[in-house]
Amino acid sequence: MMAYTVGHVWTSTSRLTSQSLEQTWIWHKKIDLRDLAYVKLIRIPGLDSVIAPRLYARTLMGKFTVIYACDKTMLEEFKRLGNELNAFRKRH
Repeated sequence: MMAYTVGHVWTSTSRLTSQSLEQTWIWHKKIDLRDLAYVKLIRIPGLDSVIAPRLYARTLMGKFTVIYACDKTMLEEFKRLGNELNAFRKRH
């Protein structure tokens, strides 16, 4: 079971498009960006290799998903997504 999980962690992919946020892992996770109500990047700087950074995302219907990432580019995109969502929610 441990090897199965590690294999999925190493081969998983995360993708952020203009329409959705997806991650393949043991389960395929997909969230439409138009349904996002809240996102928060959770990480402990300096310990990224021990405790994986993650994006906590909640939809307007209350469903939540956790997307993991370790790539600096993806982490920056997660920050940008959070900032844009906060700005959008404040305008509306």
